[in-house]
Amino acid sequence: MAHANSIFAGLDIRLPYFAMPKLRRPRLSQRARALLMMGLMVSPVFLTDEIGYGVQRLFMTADQIAVRQAPDSTMLSRVTIFHVACVNANAPASERARWAKYSAQRGWPLYPQAGVDCFQPDQNLYGIAGLTAFNVACPSTVLSVADHRR
Repeated sequence: MAHANSIFAGLDIRLPYFAMPKLRRPRLSQRARALLMMGLMVSPVFLTDEIGYGVQRLFMTADQIAVRQAPDSTMLSRVTIFHVACVNANAPASERARWAKYSAQRGWPLYPQAGVDCFQPDQNLYGIAGLTAFNVACPSTVLSVADHRR
């Protein structure tokens, strides 16, 4: 009875011979090589910055971490941020009238400081075709009493 460890595999296993392909370096312009080298040299900086911050946090107390993470709320308490949407200048008159009617139905006030067809929606209207939407940050002292009530 033969055991598995006593069987000899032999040297009959052969791999076919083939020539290795010759790999050439890609031809890049000087500008492309410069950008590639800048990317290679700059990317470790971002990684080490994050790693360094993680290591630095290991040696900080809970109070020190809380102080670094708390935003400076003094400036944000003096600023009011609201949405503004304007109908595009090249929109036809029918679309301008439709948006004016829609904003009036919703009770959205006009915002003439940004333009004739601009209004203040109560929701974010980013990505709607025919509208340009943005946020306005205004110091609270500038806003009127009616704006503060809203």
